[in-house]
Amino acid sequence: VLINASESMLFDAAHAWLVLADGADASARFEDLKLSVDADVVVATYFEDEDKYQFTDVFNFGRIQGNALETKQLGTWTVDTGLDLPLPRFKYYDRWDFHNLTLRAVSVMRTIPKVLDEKMLLEPVYTDGITKWTKISSMLLNQLKDMHNFRFNYTIVDRWTGTPQRNSTPSLSNTLLWREQDISAASARLFPIWMNWVDPIFPPVTQLESKIYYIIPDSGVGDYENRFLTPMSADVWWCSAAAGVVCALVLVAAAATEGRPEPGSYGIFSVLAAGFQQDYEDGAQSQEDDSTQSRKLALLVVGLTSMLLYNYYTSSVVSWLLSAKPPSLDSLDALIKSDFELIFEDIGYARGWLDNPGFYYFSGYVNKKEDELRMKKVTSAKRSVPLMQTVEAGIELVRTGSYAYHTEPYTASQIVSRTFVDEELCALGGLQMIKPAHVYIMAQKRSPYKQFFVWSMMRLLERGHIKATRARIGGEVPPCSGQTPRALSLGQAAPAFLLLVEFMVLALLMLVVEVWWFRYKKRTNKRGQAPLKVAQKSR
Repeated sequence: VLINASESMLFDAAHAWLVLADGADASARFEDLKLSVDADVVVATYFEDEDKYQFTDVFNFGRIQGNALETKQLGTWTVDTGLDLPLPRFKYYDRWDFHNLTLRAVSVMRTIPKVLDEKMLLEPVYTDGITKWTKISSMLLNQLKDMHNFRFNYTIVDRWTGTPQRNSTPSLSNTLLWREQDISAASARLFPIWMNWVDPIFPPVTQLESKIYYIIPDSGVGDYENRFLTPMSADVWWCSAAAGVVCALVLVAAAATEGRPEPGSYGIFSVLAAGFQQDYEDGAQSQEDDSTQSRKLALLVVGLTSMLLYNYYTSSVVSWLLSAKPPSLDSLDALIKSDFELIFEDIGYARGWLDNPGFYYFSGYVNKKEDELRMKKVTSAKRSVPLMQTVEAGIELVRTGSYAYHTEPYTASQIVSRTFVDEELCALGGLQMIKPAHVYIMAQKRSPYKQFFVWSMMRLLERGHIKATRARIGGEVPPCSGQTPRALSLGQAAPAFLLLVEFMVLALLMLVVEVWWFRYKKRTNKRGQAPLKVAQKSR
């Protein structure tokens, strides 16, 4: 039974075992079985001469690494005294010291070194070819290593993703799948297919994100933006129109009561004039005693309302004009249609994306725009420089204004923060390619060390070590100070010119109508005066 359970990998954290045995060396039968550090196996050995059961905890820190069987006395049971066991506690408090166990760890670098210097992974300063989340993962695992007395034998690969075939290029994911490594000294995003290969260690260590950096163009029309109607919502506009109609009706009624010659025109044009901060007079002379209170109140309401709306509207539009963003890329479509030549940081997941059409690493889901981007801006595009660039070379190409460079904000910040002045920072744009996504340390599928590392990482999270490690790494692109003014693009100012043209056309139409009306009235008057003159002559 024990041999079958061992071959079926049942001596793990998911199965608890109580094994009854006779003889003092009963635990020795577990020497050749596949036990590991997560085993929940208790051997109850019966001693006939003392008429008692001795309980022994049996486990192994790493049988595959050549470690010997570990035993720990738990307590006894007799007929007279009953069960004598200490208060239960989580098993890893009793398995704290791993006795200098060597764990196999896989990490990712852009270039695989001939001789690995572990400081490259553990120093909080920027190291070319090593990502931010690789550094954080290694630094956190190093704290656990010192705390629990184990060590790592590192294997370095140059990419995160790979295929499961045994003859494929080694990567972080498939070396864990092949059980050649125990844990990753780097972190990665979760993809559905990976859940069949590896187990993530919770909680996440940090977030992964990447952007395409470019210099925002200072020429051209730019995207059309109509902010001249958006300062106030549609509800406000409709309420204002309704209030204007009510006030116009009140003014029409008041003008009719006062005996004005054209009360309808007076009510309508008085409200329209107030809306444009003007005054309207119909030329009628009215006595003070004939002026109604309703007309005065309606004019007061219209004047105050139009003044408040005018102030709200102008202040909102002016604030937008002063802080409007310059024309920039806001989608993959805009990037595809742009004139920028696309270049990439030479890093594993970028190479994996370029080499595997249909693998949507950036989006994390099926997104045909990624395939279109690869086809039009990489495969079919004319190139003036190599596709893969180092960070220094890539950022320098971005400064020319002709290139868009894909990298991580942490990596870009190492160059941008040292070399860009405020004016360049304000002109630097970034299109989000990988939205902030959690990344996790990975272990083998059904790894015997998963429970231990999850428990250990949760303790680091509770004590603030993860937050402190993230802060030590840092690395954000410095923002624009806002002190450098930006020119408003034609596309953003276009609505103002369109409104001007529309009102000029309206004024021209009104002029045409007035000329036609004047001529019509003149002809009508002449026709009415001709019979009158004939009658006078006949007399």
